[in-house]
Amino acid sequence: MVNVASEAGNFFQTDAELKKQKEKEAKYNYTEGDCMQLSTKALALLVTGKHAFVGESGFNAKRINLEVFPPSFFETTRIRYSPFCLQSKKVAKLYKGHTGPVTCVALSHNKKILWTGSWDKTIKKWDAKTGECLATLQGHSDFVKALLVVGEYIYSGSSDSTIRQWNMETLECKATLKKHSRAIESLAADAKYLYAASSDRLISKWDRETNECVAIFDEHDTSVYCIRVWDDEMWSASADKTVRRWNTETGAVDTVLQHPDRVKSVAIVGPYVVTGASDDAIRVWDIASGKLVSTIDGHFDEVGCLDVDGTTLYSASLDCSLRRWTITASALKEYNDKPKKTAVVESGLTEEEERELAELMD
Repeated sequence: MVNVASEAGNFFQTDAELKKQKEKEAKYNYTEGDCMQLSTKALALLVTGKHAFVGESGFNAKRINLEVFPPSFFETTRIRYSPFCLQSKKVAKLYKGHTGPVTCVALSHNKKILWTGSWDKTIKKWDAKTGECLATLQGHSDFVKALLVVGEYIYSGSSDSTIRQWNMETLECKATLKKHSRAIESLAADAKYLYAASSDRLISKWDRETNECVAIFDEHDTSVYCIRVWDDEMWSASADKTVRRWNTETGAVDTVLQHPDRVKSVAIVGPYVVTGASDDAIRVWDIASGKLVSTIDGHFDEVGCLDVDGTTLYSASLDCSLRRWTITASALKEYNDKPKKTAVVESGLTEEEERELAELMD
C-alpha cells in the first residue's frame, strides 16, 4: 500500500517521493567536486585536453576552459575572487543556434570542428575556435541523441530509430542503418565495427565496410542508455539498473554490476569502471573483482554524463553542474571516509494520528 503524505501542501505526493525530495535538498550544493555551475541541465559531455564541451537543455553547447584559475592560484597568491567571476571566465565559447536541447557533442580528429545534435532533429557543424555555425545537417525525423566521429564519417543516432552515416567533408548522408524499433541512445566503435545501443533494450553491431548488421546483443531487460568499447570489451549501462561487460567477439557477458536505480553513464579509469545513475551517485567498481569500491556523493540530480582525462573523472548532471574527481586508491579512500549527508522526513502527526491514518489507508 502506498502511503500518501498528510500535510496539506503535499497531499498528492507519496512518502517515498517526499523522502527523495528531502534527500535531494540535503545534498544540494555547488561546491563538491571542484564544481562549475551551469546555466541549464547538462545533457552531453566531451573532455579533451584543456577543455570540456557540454551540451545543455538550454538549446546551446559550451566550451569550458578546465585550467582557468585553478584553486592553487588563489591559495598561493591570496587573491580574493567571486565564484561568479571565476565561473564566467571558464566558459570559453558558446555555440548557439539550435532550437531544442543539445543532447550530444563530437569533435573532429583535429579538434577544429565541433558537431552537435539536438531535439530540433538537426546536426550542426561549428568552428570550434570561433563558434561560427558552418552547416546544418537535416535528415532525421526525430530527436538526435548520439554522435560519433569515425574515420571520414560522423554517425548520428536518433529517436527515429535510425543511424545515419554522413561524410564530414561533403556533408552527404551516405547510408541510413535501420535495425532497431526504438530510439538510438548511444554509439561506440572499435577498429572495424560500429555499435549502437537502443531503448528497445538491444545493442547492434555493424560492419563499417558493408554497413551490415552482423550481431545483436540481447541481455538487458529495458533501455540501454550508454555503451563504451575498449579493445574487445564493451560496457553497457541500462535502465534495468545494471551495467554489463560483454566480449564483443562472442557476445558473452562476464560481469553484471547491480545498482539501486537506472544507470545512465559509464567510463573506464585505469583499473576501475565508473558509473553514473539516476539516484545522483557516482559509483567506482574494481574491474578485476566486480566489487564496489566507492560511492561518490556530490551531485543532487541524475548523473547522465561521464568522461575521463588520465586519473581525473568529469561528471555532468541534471543538477546543472560539471564536476571533477580524482580516481586513485588514495582519493577513493577519502571519499569513503567522508560523512554522508542524510535527510529525515517527518510526517508532523502524533503517533495516534499516524495509526488512525494508516487504518484509513488500508
